[in-house]
Parts: sequence; C-alpha cells; structure tokens
Amino acid sequence: MAVFSIEVDAGTATQTKTRSSVSAGFNVGAHWTIRFDDSVATRTELGAWTFIWYGEANAEPDFKRVLDLLDSGHLTELWGFRGILIAANPADDRIHIFNDGYGTFPVYVNNSPKAGEPLISDSLRSFSGHNVDWASFYQFLSLGYVFGAYSLFDGVSRLEANHGLKLSYENSAPVISRFPLKNFWRDSGPANTDDLIDIFRDEAEGFGNTQIMMSGGWDSRLLLAVLEHKKPLLYTHGNLQSREIAIVRDLASACGLPVVEHGFDPADFNAALFSDYLRNNESAMFTHWHAAGSHAAQHGLLMTAGTFGEVLGGHYGTLNMLPGKKKHVSLLMHMVGAGAFLDNALHLHDQKTVLKYLRMSNYRVFWFVEGQLADDLRSRDLVEQSNQRLEALFHSYEKQGMEDAQAMFERFYTEHRGGQYINRQLTNAAQGNRFRNIFTNRELLAAAPTMPFSRRAHNKINKEIIKKLNPKLLDFPMAATLANAQRPLLVQEVSRATRKLVESSPAMATLYRRFSRYGDRSFGWNNFREIVNEGWVESLGPLLSGTLWDHQKLVDAVIIDHESNRYPFFDMVSKATTLDYLIHR
Repeated sequence: MAVFSIEVDAGTATQTKTRSSVSAGFNVGAHWTIRFDDSVATRTELGAWTFIWYGEANAEPDFKRVLDLLDSGHLTELWGFRGILIAANPADDRIHIFNDGYGTFPVYVNNSPKAGEPLISDSLRSFSGHNVDWASFYQFLSLGYVFGAYSLFDGVSRLEANHGLKLSYENSAPVISRFPLKNFWRDSGPANTDDLIDIFRDEAEGFGNTQIMMSGGWDSRLLLAVLEHKKPLLYTHGNLQSREIAIVRDLASACGLPVVEHGFDPADFNAALFSDYLRNNESAMFTHWHAAGSHAAQHGLLMTAGTFGEVLGGHYGTLNMLPGKKKHVSLLMHMVGAGAFLDNALHLHDQKTVLKYLRMSNYRVFWFVEGQLADDLRSRDLVEQSNQRLEALFHSYEKQGMEDAQAMFERFYTEHRGGQYINRQLTNAAQGNRFRNIFTNRELLAAAPTMPFSRRAHNKINKEIIKKLNPKLLDFPMAATLANAQRPLLVQEVSRATRKLVESSPAMATLYRRFSRYGDRSFGWNNFREIVNEGWVESLGPLLSGTLWDHQKLVDAVIIDHESNRYPFFDMVSKATTLDYLIHR
C-alpha cells in the first residue's frame, strides 16, 4: 500500500517491506533516502527544496508559499493541507513532513527500527514485526480508531492530525522532532452563513466531472446544493426498495441529474474483495463502497461524499454522548435555541465532565476474541491505559491554547472517528486518490469551529445554506424523518419519533402505507441481513486467524441473530479482519 517511506543512510538501507508499491526514490544529502509511488505522488523542484505531495485531487499546495514559509521558519502556518507534503533540502540533510488538518492521511514514525524497516512510512504494515500495543488493539476493535499519537505497535507512533515533523542528522544519529501546526480549533471570531456559502462556491471550482455519494441525508444534500451547477452524477446504494433510495431518486429528478442505483449483492462482501481492500488500503472497512469507487474510476469521475460533514452539521457535540433523559432534554433545548444554557448547566464546557462521557468502561468487545487471549487482555488494565491516553490528549489540547472542553470534544471526535474511521468510506473506495472532500477546505476548517455548537446542532447551518442555494432540495423528507426538510426542527423531530412508531406498530404502518408519499417503500437503506450470514462468516475464515478470534462464536452469533440488519456485525468483522491483517506475522 505504501505511498512513501523514508530510510536512513542513503544507498545502504536494506530492502523494505513497503518497496513493492514504492516505485521512485532519491537521496537527501548523505543520510536519507525518500521512496515514493510516482503513480500517486508528485515530485516538484523549487529553489533548494524538493517537494513530494499526495492527497486529494486538485488540492496541491502553493509550493512558492510553502518555500517562503520554510525559508522564514514560520512552519506552523503550513496547516490545512489536504494530503501529505514532504519537503526535503539535500543541502543540509533536512526533511519536513506536514500532514492534513483532520489526520486522514497517516504518517507513522518508527521509534525503534528493526533491520529492513523504514524510519517513517504511511504504511503500518511495514512495522508488523513489532509487538502489538494491546491498548490500541482494544480501542480499534471497539471504535475503529486509536487514541492520540499511538499506533497498533509498540515503538511505532502516528503523527497526530494537523502536525509537522522535522528530520535532521546530528551527532551521527537521526533526530526526529514534532510540532503542532496552527490550531484552527481556537475561536477567532464567528463566521456567518454567507461566509460559508462564499467558501463553498470557491471550493466548487475544484470539481470537474464528479460522482456524489447520495444518501438523502443533510451532508450529501448540502454537497448537491453546492455542486449542482457542475452537473454531477449521483450514486446511491443499498436496498433499492427502501424509501431512502426513493428520496435520492426524487432529488435527482428535481435537479435533472443522472443517478446510479446499486443494490448490494454478495460481490460487495466476499473474501476476495476484503483481501483486495487489505492489500490496497491496509483496511477492510466499508467494502460495500467498492462498487461506487469502481464506477467512478471506470467513468473518469472524481468521487466525493459528505464525510466530515459532521463538523458543520453539529453531529460531534457532547449532546450526542449524554445518557438517558439528559440527552432528550438537551435535544429539546437545542431545538428551541436554548441548548447553550443547558450545556452550561450540565458543565459541558468542563474538561472532567466531558472526559467522563468519553471514557472506556468495559471489555464486552472481546466476546469473540480467542478465549485465552481474551482472558489475558482483560487482565492488562487496557481500560485504564486507554483512559489515561484520553486525558493526556485533552491536556495537550489545553497546552495548545484551547479552553472550552466541548470544543476539545469535537476536535477529538473529528481527528479520530472522522479522520481514522468515517472518512475511510471515501478514501478506501476511491481509486488512485481520485477523490475530493468539500469539508476539508482550509477556509472551512477555520470557519466551522468559530460557530457555536448550539448554532450548528441538528444541521441548522446545512438547512440555512441549502435554503439559499437550492431550496427545492428541502421539499423532500430526510432519510430518518417523515416530514419534509423545510419543516421546523421541532416538526422534524416529532416526525422522527413518529417513524419509530410506524416501524413498531402494525396499525401505524397501515396508515403510513396509505397516506405517505413513500408508503410503499421499506425503511432502511441497508439490507446486510440478506448477505451477512453463516456462509459469509465462514468464507472470511482464512482472513481471521484462530490465534486471535473464536470463529465459532462469530458463526453462532449470526445464526442466533434473527432481527437486526447486521450492519454492526459486518462493521465489527471488518475491524477484526483489518486488525488481523496488520498485526499478523
């Protein structure tokens, strides 16, 4: 998978495990070799510097500006990239690496190199000879991401989101130093809706022939409003008889745009596809997006989706983590515009309170880990280790000048769940990095955190923007609600509750079928229950080693489960398969 690797002692390094996909290279001074995949990354020479860049399509940095900032030493201003920038100066053996604002593109640092390993690489598989960091294993299996600067291996760390790294050679030894880039999470004055619209209009010019992943939700609907004039193709998938697919079809018709509807079949889930994802992405996450990525590649389309839309839509605020009645009261207060008062009453700007809602608390996720290993891991205090890492991470945010714990909470979720997990939908599916994400625009990164969470909660800003850009998109209901999107928030939420009644009550279901525009449609876009079965679990057996997992427990769980849509089970097995591939020796 590796796009790049950096090795010590140019010309003498042993062949590394990443070399199979790294096709070009050059020496930096007398001590470094940089290798990179020139089918994905580009090389640019400017002044005394050589730049290697890879990332989102049409998002290359202004190399002249980068050169000026490097020469002036103002490195923290090199924030907001939409990929990885490597800057090498052969004259003085210096290398700098700058990553993206949300941590989508990984950079791993080898603190204890073994023979044949690179010092730095974007490939975690390169370091699979190291011992497993079991706290990180536990976090990934539970959540799909790893906390802070840790990785799945002891002695291998991850460069945190929105950070830079400097390599130099001093006293006959490599020296690695890290530094945070400009902290755009700090409030620098509130943006307004018109500011955001201007940003989106400028951003839209970076899109050509585009394929939008449409779900009928707020994030993809906002993308459609911004990009409609570019005449994109809309792509939706899942249960073709669902109301969600019908909503997407109606949105496409209202805009006069083509739509591709893809129903899931076993080819979207088989072991061969999982293996391809592991080889290409070092991840088996979201393989059901593969058909969409193939369609975009075959037709020369730039792929985009609403991943990271949570930053603007207010999905990552603390109200989503509140327990029981507090969550419902908070929901109501935010609906009527008084959420900020309740946040203060619940101390949601206090770091200790917020950390309480993030803490790991149990080992239930180990239910299908091989018995002896599961017992051993339960004895290792992994919960406490994970919580200590959480606290250290929040303290580091504090040192970078952040005071509001709710903002820290949002930053944590975006850099971890967003960057390492949710955005995998897009990055794993897109082929050859032919993707672009509107929500990673540098100006938007800076503007979104300036808007109070209470103003963004429940997609209030999304609705305002869509109303100004393309109000006809609000004439249709959302995927999760029954009322049309232009209705007041309170009506929307009442209709969400009504939908739950319809799903649980035969009488209500009869009324819904008779009077609703989509009454002849089923609820739920995903039909994983029809595909994720006993045979599917057994087919993945070669990818799940018996030393890590209890195969029979996985099979039994599918046999016993008669009710759920099984997407959570599919997601869990995807995480396990990814872990197995990365740490298998």
